[in-house]
Amino acid sequence: MEVINSLSEIDRLSYMTGVSLGSFDGIHQGHLTLINALVENCRKKNLKSVIYTFSNHPRGVLNIEDPPKIIINKKQKINLFKQLGIDFLFMVDFDDFQRNISAKDFVEKILLEKLNMYSMTVGEDCRFGKKAEGDIILLEQFSKLYSFNLTVVPPVKLEDKIISSTAIRHFLSQGLIEQANRFLGRNYSIIGKVIKGKQFGSKKGFPTANIAIDFNMSLPKSGIYVSKTKVHNKIHNSITNVGFNPTFNQKNYNIETYIFEFNENIYGEEVEVHFLHRIRGEIKFNTIDDLYAQIDKDVTYSKEYFKTFEL
Repeated sequence: MEVINSLSEIDRLSYMTGVSLGSFDGIHQGHLTLINALVENCRKKNLKSVIYTFSNHPRGVLNIEDPPKIIINKKQKINLFKQLGIDFLFMVDFDDFQRNISAKDFVEKILLEKLNMYSMTVGEDCRFGKKAEGDIILLEQFSKLYSFNLTVVPPVKLEDKIISSTAIRHFLSQGLIEQANRFLGRNYSIIGKVIKGKQFGSKKGFPTANIAIDFNMSLPKSGIYVSKTKVHNKIHNSITNVGFNPTFNQKNYNIETYIFEFNENIYGEEVEVHFLHRIRGEIKFNTIDDLYAQIDKDVTYSKEYFKTFEL
């Protein structure tokens, strides 16, 4: 897969292409249905598949006072598109040019002239161009005017709800991790470098890896989670605390994971924590001993969880 970060990097793709566009935040099951349809359409028509998306969330530019938190970061998004078999990924900045280009110019100057588009696959809620003036009705008109094929994919529902990035953010904010995972079609995860923490856990036999937090991300509700942690491309069972560690009166939001049967020094290393199940909320304990007695119970619970769900 070739990743292109600016339209100035190309004059015109030399291949005829099939294109889909959107923010694709989370690349959830609705997105997967759309992307799979794109790839299949391109296979049938012998086209190269193209995703046109953004390195930043458009609503973060359009609504700077209340920008949405993103569900996956740029690295995760690139890896997922690669796994899905996309040939070209345009991941450009949503800037003033993208914000102000008319829907007609977007189709003519970008999709047709730059991307050499022959076919287009989009969701029913597709919007593009200045003030989001471009929609399915306009695309149907353009497809006839410029002679490109148009496939419109209906929304995907689960549990009688339309799968959306907004719904997933809500599930995460409420600690409903299983629901978020079902809508994503995979386990929600965060990626970050391991940094130095207070090292309270090491003194009690629970050494934790403290993860540097990107506060632009949609983060899960405070609590204790059954998790898996990927270190050096190897997956380990773990338990992860998210929140403020009220027993220690910490003011900052923290994410720290205790990796079972693991004693490597991974400071400065990048890890990925996958969230599976929320055990409980955070509790302010009267003593530190009470806290670690509860953590011991949480670890036992987590190990039983893995035994039950990994049979």
